Amino acid sequence: MEESLRDMLKHGRKFERLRMDEPGLFIRKIPRSKDEPAYLAVEINPIGQSGNPMYKVGALIRNQNELDAIRAILSQKEVDAMLQMIEKVNLQQAD
Repeated sequence: MEESLRDMLKHGRKFERLRMDEPGLFIRKIPRSKDEPAYLAVEINPIGQSGNPMYKVGALIRNQNELDAIRAILSQKEVDAMLQMIEKVNLQQAD
């Protein structure tokens, strides 16, 4: 697997997406920019009913520190409460 990732980083197309076995989990190549070299990131992008990713680009995670920060944010009860409020407001808007 590591060799495949090295090859993707070196030879992959810009923003190439590699589907992993776990639905909604991908490896994404991010091309070089003025400020940093090309890199690979984990992309989390839910799969829709069509079997394809729901969004053009999902959440990109470059390293363990970013993953830990996202986990900490998502584990807060306030996130659930905020989403419940948003869902309620969105449903009322649709009526």
